[in-house]
Amino acid sequence: MRLLTHNVLRNNTKAANGSNTPLRITATEVRVDEPTSNNDPDAERREVEFAKNMLPALNWDTLIEGAKSMGLDSLPPSVTPELANDEGFLRALYHVLMDVHLVNGMLTCTETGREFAVTNGIANFMLEEDECEVPK
Repeated sequence: MRLLTHNVLRNNTKAANGSNTPLRITATEVRVDEPTSNNDPDAERREVEFAKNMLPALNWDTLIEGAKSMGLDSLPPSVTPELANDEGFLRALYHVLMDVHLVNGMLTCTETGREFAVTNGIANFMLEEDECEVPK
């Protein structure tokens, strides 16, 4: 599971009551892929544009916590307008979003304590019947 994916995941059980709190990562296996651009200027440009376009949609605090829990301490505490236009920062952000994978571990709702296992990069969000909202 990429950190980009983790950034948008939330606990959807009725106990969470619609809270939008991020899930805490407990990683037992992390994979960091090598950047794929291989000094290809077109690929690097696409990566920079992708990261720049994703910035407004990211929950930065969630990304920082997720990255730290996977052993990456390189993200700044906030994104300044200067950083948002810095190609080096944007390439590094792309790497964190797309090349760092949670292979095995646990996602835990900080609101309810509900845990969701991650196996081979796939989170198990299957709910028990009593955890689901009943449509009215």
